Amino acid sequence: MNDYIFSALPLWAIYIIIVSIIVLSVSSGIAFTKWRKKRIKHEDDSSINTLVGSTLGLLAFILAFTFSLSSSRFDARKQFLLEEVNSIETSWLRAGLLEEPYNSRLKNVLKEYVEVRIWLNKNPKKVKEGINNSLKIQNTIWTLITDMNQKNIGKDVINATVIEAINVMFDYQTRRIAKGVQDRIPNLIWIALFVLIIIAMFEIGYLLGKSEKSNWAMVLALSMSFSIIIIIIVDLDSSKGNITISNQAMYDMYDRIK
Repeated sequence: MNDYIFSALPLWAIYIIIVSIIVLSVSSGIAFTKWRKKRIKHEDDSSINTLVGSTLGLLAFILAFTFSLSSSRFDARKQFLLEEVNSIETSWLRAGLLEEPYNSRLKNVLKEYVEVRIWLNKNPKKVKEGINNSLKIQNTIWTLITDMNQKNIGKDVINATVIEAINVMFDYQTRRIAKGVQDRIPNLIWIALFVLIIIAMFEIGYLLGKSEKSNWAMVLALSMSFSIIIIIIVDLDSSKGNITISNQAMYDMYDRIK
């Protein structure tokens, strides 16, 4: 995660940077037009509108593609949350089939497992600590299951169903880590997007520079509105952003098992 392009920046800082990039790009385009006017009195610019339209079309395409990536990842995170909730509750219910003391011990450890997730929901910036705590509890669960199997306690069929449920539960933690922490929009796509933004805004500035006076209020409005779209994409792509997934299903499940 350390090499992710937006890792160390808060959303407000990213917003200011994007607005600044757009304003500077438009300003550069305006300045370039003024400079060319002084050097070249009569220039055929009949094709510039076509070029600007093509660039804006490419920009719209990569914006839609980037938004689609972040949106699908957000949907996957919601789906994996619900599936993990179901897998934990299934494990808890199947633990009730075990003989004592494994019945009570496994149920208590599963409660701790859910409590870590609730704690992480309240402390989203402490992801690493939450993951480490979950892994420790997973080791405890697996040690408990291994001990039960080695001592041949209970029926093999029941033990197998419990082990299967536990494995599925572990698998969903791995999936949630992959989608929530590791799997982000690649830096190369962000770089391509910003290169196209700079080129497109420079070309818009070039067109604006042909007027006697540039409307800087409209330039700023364009910069701010465009930046909002980028910020929404960045926020959707982050599991620690302002657009979050409701963990009510996890809370409801915890109320049922505690």
